[in-house]
This record gives sequence, structure tokens and C-alpha cells, in this order.
Amino acid sequence: MKIISRKNIQPPQLPKALPSGSIAALQDEDEVSMVLLSACDMANTSAAHLLFEKVALKRVSLAASQHAKPRFVDCLLEASDLSGIDWEQARFRRVAFLGCRLIGAQLVDAEFEDVTFKECTLENAVFLSANFKAVRFEHCQLREASFESADLPGVVFDDCDLTRADLRQARLSGADFRGSRLDGVQAGAQELRGAIVDSTQAIQIAGLIGLIVKEYGQEVDE
Repeated sequence: MKIISRKNIQPPQLPKALPSGSIAALQDEDEVSMVLLSACDMANTSAAHLLFEKVALKRVSLAASQHAKPRFVDCLLEASDLSGIDWEQARFRRVAFLGCRLIGAQLVDAEFEDVTFKECTLENAVFLSANFKAVRFEHCQLREASFESADLPGVVFDDCDLTRADLRQARLSGADFRGSRLDGVQAGAQELRGAIVDSTQAIQIAGLIGLIVKEYGQEVDE
């Protein structure tokens, strides 16, 4: 997949060619840099304070891994399995997730800056109290994902499925939901203030906050 640079979102700054490598295990404070990791199995690993910098991870499994405060800088994760990860206080800067599985991922108190998620599956992912700056979700499955108490100013959700997503107490000023599915989203008027939606979504949201939408001349049920 080709990484497309979006306005105000910086893509990963990766060399055109990276030497191939492999990892069998991860330990606390490991630093991985300037390498292409392909088809590596790092599932169920546990470590703290990892650093991945200028790394491409393709078809890698990190499923069910538990990493405290990992950092990813200038990284590409493509067609990789991150289902069930528990990465508290993770930090991502100039990172692209392309075609990855993050089903049930726990990313509590995470920080995302200049990050793109494209064609990823993030059903039931938890972004509790996460901070998003210059982030775009494109063609992603986010059914029942939780963004409770997250900071999402200006985040773009382009053609995403946010059915029953939890946006309670989230800060959504400037967040752009146009073209995405919002059926059953958990959010109120306070959370949705300043969010950008299309006309069809506006009718859905009116129902969420208790408004009754009727054309002029239609009777209103008592």
C-alpha cells in the first residue's frame, strides 16, 4: 500500500531501503531502529519502555502483547496483527497503520501525533483518555470502539464505521465525521459541540440529543 501524505499530517520519515532483520524476543528498554521486520512473531511478549524508530513492520504479529510506555517514531505497520494488545501510555509520532488488525486493542492514555490508520480493523478497541493530534482514520472498522474521555480535536474519520462507538466525555471540536457511519454512537450534545457532520448525520445526531426533526406542516406526536 502507498502512504499518502495528508494535509497537516506528516508521514513516517523512513529511508527508501531498510535492511531486513528479525526479532525473537523483546526485553525492557530495547531499542529497535533502521530495520525492516517482516513476518516476525512477537505475540504475547511483555516489556517496558521499548523504542521503535525508523522501523517498517510488515505482516508482524504483536497480538496480546503487553508493553508499558512503548514509543514508535517514524514507523510503518502494514498488514500486521495487533489484536488484544495492552499498551498503556504508548506514544506514536509520524506512524502509519495500513491494513492492520487492532481488534480489542487497549491503548489507554496513549498519544498519537501525525498518525494515519488506513483500512484497519479496530472493533472494540479502547482509546480511553488518549490524546490525538493530526490523526486520520480512513476506511476503518471502529464498531463499539471506545474514545471515552479522549481528546480528538480535528481528527478525521473518513468512510469509517463507528456503530455504537463510545464518545462520552470526549473532546470533539473540529473532529470530522462526514461520510462515516454513526449508528448508535454514545455521545451527547456537550461532546458533539463543534464536531463536523454531513446533513444525513445531523438528523441522526439530533435524535441522539433528544431533538425531534419534523418538516414544516407535519404533525408532532404528543
